[in-house]
Amino acid sequence: MMGSIAKMVYDDPEKMHLLAVDLKECLIKAATATVNIKAALARKEAIKNIKDDFTIRNNFTTAQVQFTPMPEGRYSLSAIQSVIGITEKASYMARQEEGGEQTPSKGRTLAIASDVARGGSVRHTVISPMRVGKLTKKRRVHGESNREYKSQKAWMVARAFVAFTEGLFLPLGGNGDQRNLHEVVQFQKTSGGAHFESMQVYKFDMEKTITSPQPWLLPACEKVEADSQDIFNSQMKKQGM
Repeated sequence: MMGSIAKMVYDDPEKMHLLAVDLKECLIKAATATVNIKAALARKEAIKNIKDDFTIRNNFTTAQVQFTPMPEGRYSLSAIQSVIGITEKASYMARQEEGGEQTPSKGRTLAIASDVARGGSVRHTVISPMRVGKLTKKRRVHGESNREYKSQKAWMVARAFVAFTEGLFLPLGGNGDQRNLHEVVQFQKTSGGAHFESMQVYKFDMEKTITSPQPWLLPACEKVEADSQDIFNSQMKKQGM
């Protein structure tokens, strides 16, 4: 296209304006393709950064890294852009990028699951029976007073026995709804009374956590930006320039 326009101008200089129009169209097409290619490459690099730097338990987070391509059309060059980022569903990754506080969306404290709630591995999602919404009061040992027992220890042992035999969770530490939940994994009667072992399932006594910045999107964009001119040149070459 560009070559044929150039020949027309050579044969008839009064058609110079056609060359300018054709050049502008080539620039717009190349620029549009360039921003879209850069966004796609940045998305790919951002997903790699997330997988390398964070504990990813499924594909949900990486699937939320998306970009909006610039459609083909006639634009001013300054209007040509493609937007890359993460959806609101995974807004927690913005806090990973920039750092900041995590506060509860409901209630006063956060529900922080332990590896026990994840089936023993930090890389797993919380298993269904351990999801916080299912840990209702019916699944917890109740009793706020130890006045019926000779000591605090005897009261705690009695509660642990109930938790162990009935498959309930034992609130330990904190007050009220802020008590952390434990699973009693072993209970033995001894000559001196009884002994039990528990493992923390949820931590409920923290009002907030602080996340240090760990950028994953900016490095991806910067890496792609370094190749910006080469990408544009290749797209101009496809336009015959």
